[in-house]
Amino acid sequence: MDVTITVRVCDVCERRDRPAIRYTLTPENGTAKTRDLCAVDVAPVEKLFGPLEEAEADDSPSSKAKPVKKAATAKKVASGTVPRRRASRTPVMTMEQIEKMKAGSSES
Repeated sequence: MDVTITVRVCDVCERRDRPAIRYTLTPENGTAKTRDLCAVDVAPVEKLFGPLEEAEADDSPSSKAKPVKKAATAKKVASGTVPRRRASRTPVMTMEQIEKMKAGSSES
């Protein structure tokens, strides 16, 4: 089971600790622009134009949506087996083996 979480962040400050609301701004004789803005970054715009209405809620993720790491799941390959984990590159040693290596390198 894959779980996808979409986080909407402000397009200006990109802070995730502030809730962002999607606004569609249309200048005269211009094309509409959709922006996700937090309360701090929308304040200057609202000061000029008065209270703004939120854009229609759409289910498509924002262009600035940050991907969240998915839960780890075992994926099967075409042959039906689970891929093996590659071998560790760091050798496993006992304390005695490490001490022998140290003693051998310090004598040189």
